[in-house]
Amino acid sequence: MFTPVKHLAFAAAITCVSFPAGAQNAEPEEARTTYQITFIELADGADDRWMEILTENTNPARQVAGLPLPTVHWLVNGPWDLMLVTEMPDGMAALDSHNPRTVTAYRAALQQRMGSEAAVDALTKEMDALVAGSDRMFSHTHP
Repeated sequence: MFTPVKHLAFAAAITCVSFPAGAQNAEPEEARTTYQITFIELADGADDRWMEILTENTNPARQVAGLPLPTVHWLVNGPWDLMLVTEMPDGMAALDSHNPRTVTAYRAALQQRMGSEAAVDALTKEMDALVAGSDRMFSHTHP
């Protein structure tokens, strides 16, 4: 004898068997846009120098590398001073590599701009010293 619970379980099982996986997703999925969102707390007095490095070095290197520029949001409240929202051209697949193409292209453009790998390392250390704390998350749009 079928009880209501058994009836529902049977109906669910039949539905799963009746519709192949391909039939459920007949339409191709639309592309999503993925973003990296970085929250930054700057060290005391670091605002101007941090922005100078961004506008004079990192953003131009991103442009040469063909990468989107981050949108900078200066936050009004909360623990963070600013939020960077940056589109990730390769989406979450960029996290599947130890050496993503976007990082390689950016690093090469920054090295060309700065003149040497040592100068890039020095700039990276300086930027790190300007940041008191940070957090990063990812998001994507839904088509």
